[in-house]
Amino acid sequence: MERLRSQAGRVTRSRRGVLEALARLRRPSTPRQIVDAVTEGSCDLATVYRSMALFEHLGLVRRIDLGDGLARFEIADNDPDGHHHHHLVCRRCERIVQLDDCILADMESRLSRHYGFQEITHRLEFFGVCPDCQRVRTRAAGSKEGRDRKLRGA
Repeated sequence: MERLRSQAGRVTRSRRGVLEALARLRRPSTPRQIVDAVTEGSCDLATVYRSMALFEHLGLVRRIDLGDGLARFEIADNDPDGHHHHHLVCRRCERIVQLDDCILADMESRLSRHYGFQEITHRLEFFGVCPDCQRVRTRAAGSKEGRDRKLRGA
């Protein structure tokens, strides 16, 4: 909150509520999810969008793109070296796992030396099917096979 106060001037109740909701969610969240998580008073979608734009500009939040057309936001890492993390996303239930390891920092350094670029960044997200969704799919496949056998009279 001090960083917000020093850089933006005012910490309104709405801004505080939006930032606290995002911190409680502890995962990349859509503006709608943030609105639903705000506990103090009411907060509308427009307030969340304006707050996210300000927080992103101030470096307090980071926008995450998972390729589905929805903007998601999460609290920015406070690492002074600028280290970040990636995500592993379930394609079925949209569960998001934060991955703390990033093996691409060395590649950024090599690209900088080789091509002369500075301030290189990257984005990388992984997608798959989580264990819970795999179990559901396996049970559903087993049920279908049983029904098919029953219909065939086997």
